[in-house]
Amino acid sequence: MVRPRRLVVAATVVFVAAAAVRAVLAYGPPSIGGPAEWPTSTALLLPALALGCLVAVRVPASPIGPALTLTATMPALVFTVEDWGSTARTAHPWPAARAVDVIGAGVWAWLFLGFVTLVLLFPDGLLPGRRWKLLWAAVPLSAALVNFTVSSDQSGPLRLALVVVTFVVFLGVLLAAASSLVVRYRRGDQLTRLRLRWLMAAALAVPILLAASWLATALGVPGTLAYTWFLVAMLVLVPGAIAVAILRHDLFDIDRLLGTTVSWIVTTLISAGVFAALVAVIGGYFPDRVGVTAAAFGTALVLLPLYQWIHRAIGRLVDPDRTVVLERIRAFVRRVRDGEAEPEQVESVLRSALDDPALRVLLRRPGAELDVPAGAIPLQTGDSVVGALVLGTTSARRIRRAREAAVEARLPIEVSRLRLELREALAEVRTSRARLMDEVTAERLRLERDLHDGAQQRLVAIGMRLRSVQYQLAPGDPAYRELDEVVETVEHTVAELRRIAHGVRPSRLDDGLAVALRHLVADSTLPVDLVVPEVEVGESAATAVYFTVGEAITNALKHARATRLSVSVGVSGQVLRAVVRDDGVGGAREGFGLTSLRDRVASVGGAFTVDSPPGAGTAITVEIPCAS
Repeated sequence: MVRPRRLVVAATVVFVAAAAVRAVLAYGPPSIGGPAEWPTSTALLLPALALGCLVAVRVPASPIGPALTLTATMPALVFTVEDWGSTARTAHPWPAARAVDVIGAGVWAWLFLGFVTLVLLFPDGLLPGRRWKLLWAAVPLSAALVNFTVSSDQSGPLRLALVVVTFVVFLGVLLAAASSLVVRYRRGDQLTRLRLRWLMAAALAVPILLAASWLATALGVPGTLAYTWFLVAMLVLVPGAIAVAILRHDLFDIDRLLGTTVSWIVTTLISAGVFAALVAVIGGYFPDRVGVTAAAFGTALVLLPLYQWIHRAIGRLVDPDRTVVLERIRAFVRRVRDGEAEPEQVESVLRSALDDPALRVLLRRPGAELDVPAGAIPLQTGDSVVGALVLGTTSARRIRRAREAAVEARLPIEVSRLRLELREALAEVRTSRARLMDEVTAERLRLERDLHDGAQQRLVAIGMRLRSVQYQLAPGDPAYRELDEVVETVEHTVAELRRIAHGVRPSRLDDGLAVALRHLVADSTLPVDLVVPEVEVGESAATAVYFTVGEAITNALKHARATRLSVSVGVSGQVLRAVVRDDGVGGAREGFGLTSLRDRVASVGGAFTVDSPPGAGTAITVEIPCAS
């Protein structure tokens, strides 16, 4: 098998030789063509040759390099044969010019050989299967058949029939070759389809420019000038698009460009039809200018909505990946706006939509700098970077898709960031409040110890000394009675200090929360069903639950007209949970009592809920995080 690079070298040598021969024919004695014809045609063919060489160097195993050079070499050979044969009609004919002139009458069929070969091989070689090999062999055979039929000197109905048959066969071969692109697109993977879209975008310009060339010719523009842009599309634009598809398929967003181009073309054609129809209908009832103006106004009214509808429809056909991605994200944004989805799900939605399981959405934390990884897509609000989109696999195409997706998902991303800031602010408030409660509890314990070990002990000592002095006096002595009154005052003061100390922290908690709650419900005038295991929890949590249960029982006794109460306390995981229920009238409303309970529980980072339907009693639930 001949290596692609050798084919490229051979095609380049043939091209250079053909160009040299044509230069001699153009500027030598025969003077074939105008002075500008040879450099113009050569310049049009050079890009395809150069691109073929570039592809062969960058992707040596690709068959597209030789195919591109063939699209330049075959026209160069055809032009050379035609110019050689043209010398037969000059004063300086070249050898065998007459025979070459006969061949040149139908040699134009070989112009398509390079393009058909390119279509059959693009983008990664001939399709598997015997029929495609036969088709590839039929391309030069059908071109040779057309060349032979057109160049034959026969005349009459037989020649006409042969010409028609050969043209039909040749056209069938061309259409069959073009069908390979459809087969590749339907069977191909994402990369193959993306490369084919490059060819589709460039090929789309060919019939448009051909139609424009026909129109220019009909308007009297010289043929050479009228067909210039068509030749540019055929010989420069199409090879350029193919080279980009092989070397840099993700250079531009070809899907979007192709979809937009097709949408505008279809919209333009339909708008032109609408305008012509309106002119025909309105022109019969109004003067020419009024009719044209009204038709233009009517066309303008339908132009934008028509384009939007066509753009969406063509986007689903030409660019389904991008269309599906954006539609999924827009649907998610609508669900977030309607409260049917959480904005924090944006990362999983983007992962699914962009088919990138490793994708991450990074959000800047309040008061911190965001370390944006290299290659990440920054997310901005105004001039500040609030986050970054980190892709698991990157390419120019994926980055473009991700940027569009980030723009569409701006709402849930921004809401997620704001909610993150709010949660962290609330967490900081809870943490600081818990620290304050711990410090208050510690201060209470210190104060209790100070009262017990300091002032209380000294007062007790003073009372004992006074009592000792009292016993040294006679009972009837007036000083005896005065000392007795002073000792009683000291005893009352000690009792008052003890009550103050126990108010700062219930002394019942010294034996644990379970014992304290048993003593608490024992003082109730209503029967209380108590369920409380022996649990060890933090001081702040135990104190908060003790006071909250006590106040909840008091409120139930005062307002609920209940006949029975139940108290259930337990630890589940790292949460201390207490529930106080009564069988009273229910209908409890937020007031000072419930508000104070809620504030007390919230001060230690807990949750407080009330369930009090009218006539069905009241249930107060307290849940406090703790280290059991």
